[in-house]
Amino acid sequence: MKSKNIKDGHEISTCKRFLSLYNNKDNKSLNSIRQGDPQNKEPDCICGEDLAIELVGVYDNKYQAEKMWSTARNKTVSRQPDLQLLTLKNLENEIGKKLQKLNLGNYNGFSGKLILVCNLLSPLIDSEEVEQYIKNYVPFRSDGHFDKYFYEIWISWQPNGETNWKIKKLK
Repeated sequence: MKSKNIKDGHEISTCKRFLSLYNNKDNKSLNSIRQGDPQNKEPDCICGEDLAIELVGVYDNKYQAEKMWSTARNKTVSRQPDLQLLTLKNLENEIGKKLQKLNLGNYNGFSGKLILVCNLLSPLIDSEEVEQYIKNYVPFRSDGHFDKYFYEIWISWQPNGETNWKIKKLK
């Protein structure tokens, strides 16, 4: 499978998983209509005329991200593992990067509400850590630095030792 197809498949399955959990949580019936077209400045998943999803994967560290994607592409990673677990610190950085892209017009091909879904991809994260992070989270909106903000920001994660994914609204 080509690298683009692996990424596309990952985005489609991640959007579908999120929408299933989102619909169950909020008693909604949103569906993924199609994958967004980055050439037309669209977010990752279009759910209708008025709602779309932009995804971001949040890893423990750069080594973990490289290792996961290399394995998916049947490649090897030659550098030494990084043992620092910075998932929640990286979450804040990734939200900031996505807000910068939003404000630079990277998603201007879609005019409806845009949800950011942050997938915590750490195999060691647990729900208590996520709940504590959400409790202490200071929204970017409070500093007024950006002109545009996401309609909602959600976190999804698979708690350590569990098979089911969870979602929680961050903002």
